[in-house]
Amino acid sequence: MSKKRIWLVGSVALFSLLLVIFGFFIDEPLRRYMEKQVNRRLEGYTVRIGALDFHPLGLSLDLKEVVISQEAYPTPPAATIQKLSASIQWRKILSADIVSDWRIERPVLYLNFKQAKKEARDETPVKEKGWQEAVQSIYPVTINHFEIIDGEITYLDNSPLKQVQIHHLQFQAENIRNVESEKNVYPSPVHLEATVFDSGKVEADGRADFMSKPHPGIKGRLILEQIDLNVFEPILRRYNIAVGGGAGALAGKVEFSPHTKVVQLERLSIRKARVDYIRNPQSGASQKVEKGTARTAKEASETTHAPEVLFQIDRFEIHESDVGFVNKTADPNYRLFVTDTEFRLTGFSNHQTRGTAVADLKGKWMGNGKLGASAQFRPESKGPDLDLAIVMEKAQLRSMNDLLRAYGDFDVTEGLFSFYMEVSVKQDEVTGYVKPLFKKLKVYDKRQDKDKKLFRKLYEGLVGGISKLLENKPRDEVATQADLSGEIQNPQSNSWEVAVRLVQNAFFKAILPGFEKEASGGR
Repeated sequence: MSKKRIWLVGSVALFSLLLVIFGFFIDEPLRRYMEKQVNRRLEGYTVRIGALDFHPLGLSLDLKEVVISQEAYPTPPAATIQKLSASIQWRKILSADIVSDWRIERPVLYLNFKQAKKEARDETPVKEKGWQEAVQSIYPVTINHFEIIDGEITYLDNSPLKQVQIHHLQFQAENIRNVESEKNVYPSPVHLEATVFDSGKVEADGRADFMSKPHPGIKGRLILEQIDLNVFEPILRRYNIAVGGGAGALAGKVEFSPHTKVVQLERLSIRKARVDYIRNPQSGASQKVEKGTARTAKEASETTHAPEVLFQIDRFEIHESDVGFVNKTADPNYRLFVTDTEFRLTGFSNHQTRGTAVADLKGKWMGNGKLGASAQFRPESKGPDLDLAIVMEKAQLRSMNDLLRAYGDFDVTEGLFSFYMEVSVKQDEVTGYVKPLFKKLKVYDKRQDKDKKLFRKLYEGLVGGISKLLENKPRDEVATQADLSGEIQNPQSNSWEVAVRLVQNAFFKAILPGFEKEASGGR
């Protein structure tokens, strides 16, 4: 080997050694500097970098044990990352592109109700929180490939359920450009798959714009299969919904960007579940409802036809399920429910000028009576517009004793109850009828509190301005028919709200008085 070649090889070796030594000594000062720069750009959050390893030969960077904390609620941290690696994508150099690969290993995202509530109340816009600037300060090279390996999303709450909600999360995105993009242009192909608890599967494919402001945008398809509904229990109970067992599945399209927000569920199904809406004393304060009614109605009239998020369900189905309403404000508490529920809803949208929604329901009222219902909700260009029909036959009255005790102060030992209702709402006018039918009614206890106003508490807030409805006509021996007629005094209510209130009114203003009359005659 010539002296020149020896000198060249020795020079390269020495230079490489110097780079390694430089990298070794630069790691800690660079870690402190980077941590400072990241936190300087963030608002409301703090980042701690456990260790930094810079590789001068490849110009790559590894961050280890990264912890991201919300300043208001630092425990638990909002997220942890076991290792974050960023490097030059050398194969792109040949095409004159200087871009980088990012790889995040074993990240854990923590969801906490207190932290989420604080974030929702924060008046600082997302675009001013500095997340994108903080990312760029870590490795200021255009991102072209981004990958998450074995991630987890953990929900922390005072719940006996499993804490890890989503695990084995794998995510890949290509062609990410750290530049401003055009409206609704998504340059990055993305793929996601994960496991929810032990049986559920999540898969998504689409395209994204990670650098759009004030937040990233995404458009693609989402599929969820065999999702244990208990996953959502900690969240649903905040809205007074109790879930027991059951599995759900969905397939649909999502577009969520600063300019467009659309959720279209092509298929959504629930099977073998028990779902209850629970009315608690603290959630039904009538005074708050009354004070907020006018304001809420006004807001609804201004936003209903142009919601921020366009939500659409092409087909929603419930199979073999138990669906109920639990009233804990009554004494005694009672539960009304439908078992063997078979429900289908098609064409639903929160944009009230889009198409006609059709709903059909079959099941067993209180586990024994035959129940069938159908409804059509048409576009609301001139106020609520709907048709509703309900047929319920031969329900055992004993199964409704808790309800009768709560509002009628009596029990029954036997009897059958049937209920027929047809109603149409159009141009702020309600027409139709409700007909309850009682057979073989027997009562064994005496009337209590004769002077009690049975429906004083119940009427508050139910009608919401719907007047002249359910005026009882003269009754025959076993049946009553009440005509439904009148104007809707609160046309800001949407068709779904009106339908629920009509059913509530029919039951409590027509049926329970019929129970009272028949009970009195049966003594």
